[in-house]
Amino acid sequence: NRPKIMTTNLKSDPEIIVEYTDPLEGFKGWLAIDRTVHRISAGGMRVQPGLTREHLAEMAGNMTRKMQMADLRVDGAKCGIDYDPSSPGKAAAVSRFIRAISPYIKTSYSMGPDLNVDMMELEEAARPHGIPSVKMAIATAQGWDLAYFLKRYEILSETIGDFTLGRLRAGYGVAAAVLGVLQSLDIEPSTATISMQGFGNLAKAALYGLSEEGCRIVAIADEHKCLSAENGLDTDSILAERSGLLPTHDHDASIITASSEAIFACDCDILVPAALENTVTPEIAAKIKVKAIIPGANLAVPEESGRILHERGIPVVPDFLAGCGGSLSMEGLFSPDEHPSPQEVLAHVKKKMQDLVRQVITLGDEKKCSLTEAALEICSSRKVYGDSRPYGKLEVKS
Repeated sequence: NRPKIMTTNLKSDPEIIVEYTDPLEGFKGWLAIDRTVHRISAGGMRVQPGLTREHLAEMAGNMTRKMQMADLRVDGAKCGIDYDPSSPGKAAAVSRFIRAISPYIKTSYSMGPDLNVDMMELEEAARPHGIPSVKMAIATAQGWDLAYFLKRYEILSETIGDFTLGRLRAGYGVAAAVLGVLQSLDIEPSTATISMQGFGNLAKAALYGLSEEGCRIVAIADEHKCLSAENGLDTDSILAERSGLLPTHDHDASIITASSEAIFACDCDILVPAALENTVTPEIAAKIKVKAIIPGANLAVPEESGRILHERGIPVVPDFLAGCGGSLSMEGLFSPDEHPSPQEVLAHVKKKMQDLVRQVITLGDEKKCSLTEAALEICSSRKVYGDSRPYGKLEVKS
């Protein structure tokens, strides 16, 4: 009763691919379900120009690894449409796609947000099609009635600072992974220097979690520019920026503004790629000056780059570990017998993420292998309990 042994090749063939062709605009969309071992699969929806079936299939496999890494009884999935997110027709396009895959959403696929789409957009697009929540499949899988599930699900809308729990949970997990690596490097968070590539919701939530621990953020890049300051940036003022782009700080002489690629030239302890895939290229991997890389974005460090960094003695936490904070938050939200507080959910994410990072680093040291190889070995050792609820105490039907 063990899953297939994973290799360092992160590509996989999903068990189910649903292909959609839009009747009005002709664009393509896909739902990729990596496997159907458990009651539900989970993964985000993205809106991305040039998105392909193959790319979604690869990301669905990565989601399965996230679930295995987190030791959850859930399979991986991803979906999305090949569509321009700046188009005025985006909301209607997302709604039509959701309608097409609604039988899966209602029964076996727990959808979340991904690139260029947030949870509020998904929920609004789904309601006209009889879907009160794009995560409603969890209710049946847990053995709950829908009303009870929706009451607990509302906790994701509660706020912590300027964030809802729903917006904070995934990036907070990335921050916890950073803290776990700093501990292994014997670096106090208050003395750590961090560079963040990306300024979307994931990156902002990670910045919040790192700032909470007193880490010094020395550089942040969005798609257009990079802000850096040797003594650290004022993350509070930067996080107050409501757009997806960094504010302009020309008035502050201590802040250097450069092109976005300058983030890879920053000399710091930790780099956090939290934007798009394949950003740490082999060329960057060969010369970057950091002590570790913790990728929040899926597939941010391609396999060849990972090999180069390992040979240089720079540990890379695999994205399916650093990026599983959202999955851990679902465990923290739905596992307890009573409704948890948002703070309790985040405390669960932080503790379990740091425990998992510690396990992977320990095994990597013992085996003299990369952290990705160590994490994949842990994934392959996870037992499968197909007919059991995803979250909480294991209950297998006799």
